[in-house]
Amino acid sequence: MSGVVITGLGVVSSIGIGAPAFEQGLRSGACGAAPIRRFDASEYRSKAAFEIHDEVRPDPTRTAGIPQTARYGRTAAFALAALAEAVHGAGLHRDDLTGGVHALAFGGSTAGMPEAEGDLLGLGEGEDFWAVAEPERFLSTPVGTTADVLARAAGLRGPVSTISTACSSATNAVGQALHWLRAGRADRVLAGGSDAHCRLTHAGFCALSLVAPERPLPFDARRQGMVIGEGAAMFVLEREADARARGATVLGRILGFGNVAEAHHLVQPKDDGEGAARAMTMALRDAGVEPTRVGYVNAHGTATIQNDLSESRGIRTVLGAHADAVPVSSTKSQVGHLLGASGAVELAAVLLGLNGGFVPPCAGWEEADPEIDLDIVAGTARSAAVEVALSNSFAFGGNDSSLCVGHPEGAA
Repeated sequence: MSGVVITGLGVVSSIGIGAPAFEQGLRSGACGAAPIRRFDASEYRSKAAFEIHDEVRPDPTRTAGIPQTARYGRTAAFALAALAEAVHGAGLHRDDLTGGVHALAFGGSTAGMPEAEGDLLGLGEGEDFWAVAEPERFLSTPVGTTADVLARAAGLRGPVSTISTACSSATNAVGQALHWLRAGRADRVLAGGSDAHCRLTHAGFCALSLVAPERPLPFDARRQGMVIGEGAAMFVLEREADARARGATVLGRILGFGNVAEAHHLVQPKDDGEGAARAMTMALRDAGVEPTRVGYVNAHGTATIQNDLSESRGIRTVLGAHADAVPVSSTKSQVGHLLGASGAVELAAVLLGLNGGFVPPCAGWEEADPEIDLDIVAGTARSAAVEVALSNSFAFGGNDSSLCVGHPEGAA
């Protein structure tokens, strides 16, 4: 069985659009939180978000033949830009995706919501939505929303899957890609996730009192909750033998994947971190990697009181005494909680760190929580040569997922 590698990545985030800008933001400890501009947030508990206001369009010479359009809304626009960067970075073109079996696994949760909210809230007094909406707009929209937009743009003819498991969506999409490639169901898979900031999710988390007023502080004793963001990341995954045969540059290896259901509570994790520990353990066993080889954990790290404490206990359960020597951080401190896209952008951070010899920081972390006994990376990125990393995504309802990621030159 040939190993599965990543040969291309693309990212759109509040601290950088494109992998080079994103890496620079990660290294510097940048935080993209700012007052919300997309809608009036004056009545909400949190008035901050990690929004993207810069033009999200790749260089026309680097789109790899992937058409870029804002026609289908922000979520799709983010995903298309990330997809174009990933395909181009992999040394491929849209024409290379039409032969063989090329698949798509996509994770997300808010496709179309910002646009629908704009339409509904823009109605005049007494106006009926169906009286003013243009039927052609709906008839021309792909049924599977973002996944179908991407599949059509890339000209794919293989399996296409949309995974929406809340905050673990994109991580599960990468796990799906891993399984497809191992099973021979696809020759190459485009995988990742995208989500856009909207009123519905912002209001929902505010109603649950899970948001911080200004910025998230994962694992910090002063943490008050998450802050919602938006963004996307897409990847090109293929079997290592195929990648080497065409002379592709390997950015990292997906060594293992774990996914479990806690079946515990709608919005709260188990206090002891048992679900998180099972997901990480499953990923390591799937990879055939001993816990002592883990050199970094990119935590789910939402900055809520319960999640951070539960996850820290899960990490300690899996790594034991080795946890003392393993740096831990949460990319959400820099780009916010990207909901279904979280796992994709965080995987991009892990890959850039593996290749660049650094681990991203917990931006803003200053005050240790006495109940969290982990080596939290504070301030800016820390230089580190990491062979194996874990990337965690834990969702409401207890859908816990973890990826075991290997250095491009490390032993599988």
